[in-house]
Amino acid sequence: MKKKKADSFTCFLAALCTLIFFLLIRLFLGMQEERRTYTALVSLGDLTYDNNFLKSASKIIGIQAVYPVVEIPVTLKIEDYTETTAFYGIDLSAFVQSPDEDSLGTVPLLLLGKNSLSNMKDSNGHQISQNQQQKYMQMGEELSITYSLDTGIASDSLTATASYTTVSSATGSATSNMANASGNNPSSVAASTWLPCHAAAVLENQDTEIYIPFSHAQALCQSSGMNQSITSVLLKINGKENLENARQLFQ
Repeated sequence: MKKKKADSFTCFLAALCTLIFFLLIRLFLGMQEERRTYTALVSLGDLTYDNNFLKSASKIIGIQAVYPVVEIPVTLKIEDYTETTAFYGIDLSAFVQSPDEDSLGTVPLLLLGKNSLSNMKDSNGHQISQNQQQKYMQMGEELSITYSLDTGIASDSLTATASYTTVSSATGSATSNMANASGNNPSSVAASTWLPCHAAAVLENQDTEIYIPFSHAQALCQSSGMNQSITSVLLKINGKENLENARQLFQ
């Protein structure tokens, strides 16, 4: 009888230790999620990107930076495949450290989201395969891409500079940083003109978005006559829960 009780108690202890170990793993993973920095592109909706917006954004829990984004409708072409999409003009410091935009030239640099080519179709209307997408993504700088601007879509004026807000995690204070657009202006283009662009990198933490330097976005708007306002922002924020809470503020 004592042996059976001892065996039962041993099984109970083993089960309890397993449960505690499982809970500790969950707790550790949850802590890692809250320490991780996330990025998300969100639409401003009816909000206006101005100093009042930046002051409000700086109070979001976990926020590290808010980058203004300019959306430019385009058609993208790779060999026989095309897709209607958009270039998102942004300060490159959102993804790379201290870029020198004055040395970028006039050909738009593309930072491709991992699924940014998923909506491409060939001339017969067939959807691009997963294998073909991966092939293009792996080509890197050798990938030949052209684009055509959709000049029929326009909105309000584009500002000459883009500001973003960074937030000190220690003090919670906000500081304004300016990203001056360069004077690199490609020649004027028509909607039916195919122009080259350059695949600079694949962003594994972005989905279908295609980003270009803000200076290139401004130059394209100026050369094509499109006047476009800042209608989206890219959030950098610590913690998955903080990100989801921030998304709610923009809905």
